[in-house]
Amino acid sequence: MNIGIVTDNTCNLPIDFLEKNDVGYASLYILRNSNHIRAIDLCTTTFYEELKVGSYVPLTSQPSVKDFENVYRDMLKKYDYLITITISEKLSGTLNSAKLAASMVDEKRIFAIDSKLTSFGLGFLVMELLEKIKSKKYTLEQLLEYAKHFYLTTKTIFSVTNIDYLYKGGRIGKAKALMGSLLNMKPILSLTEGEIIPVKNVRGNNKMIKELTNIAIERIDTMRLKRIAVIHTGNLKYGSLILEELRNRGINDDDIFYSLLDPVIGTHLGPDAVGVITQWE
Repeated sequence: MNIGIVTDNTCNLPIDFLEKNDVGYASLYILRNSNHIRAIDLCTTTFYEELKVGSYVPLTSQPSVKDFENVYRDMLKKYDYLITITISEKLSGTLNSAKLAASMVDEKRIFAIDSKLTSFGLGFLVMELLEKIKSKKYTLEQLLEYAKHFYLTTKTIFSVTNIDYLYKGGRIGKAKALMGSLLNMKPILSLTEGEIIPVKNVRGNNKMIKELTNIAIERIDTMRLKRIAVIHTGNLKYGSLILEELRNRGINDDDIFYSLLDPVIGTHLGPDAVGVITQWE
């Protein structure tokens, strides 16, 4: 029995990696100048540079049903079943497009699952499924159950450091933006049960870096740390500070995935966000 994987571009894994491992994918879109552009067609570095100086915040949209339909029809030529894992349903309508496409193509052979994750959290799930499928030790049902509960073994902790950008994006009021700037308060946020929730506010960048790292690498139950990723939206300074903090905790650079955040998610967080994503087992 051959089982294939389908995901979306917010998994933050390089397209080369997905194609090398025959992982199907659909891209979300970014709306700029009245044009819908596939996120995978953008230069992420240039995107964040333009986002910092732009006078407007680009809009984003999910892949179309047709996008997933095309992927499914191509993948089903090679696989008996497909497991589709997408960005959290609470963050995007991508899962809905995936399910609608499955019902149109072959819903008995395609299973679409809400990962309740995004960025490398979703990417780590893709990597785990690839390993488990390759081992041939797991049934389809076991893989589906694993995918549904994988989010419980991950942490996605991040901070949006540019208060002015949040106000420009209409996500906080002017009074809160002004107060945050005056007090130099930095919010620490978590992706929990697929939803972004506030964890705490800290004062200053140094405190934010330390607290963000502390929470991200705090052990889940008795599990051990398996994978770790550091993401940022164009602010190399914050990314470097996180890496330095992790080195101080005994984590080697070679064990860290370090990358710009996918532009779709980055659009909503702004150009000065930073985060740590950990997987435990």
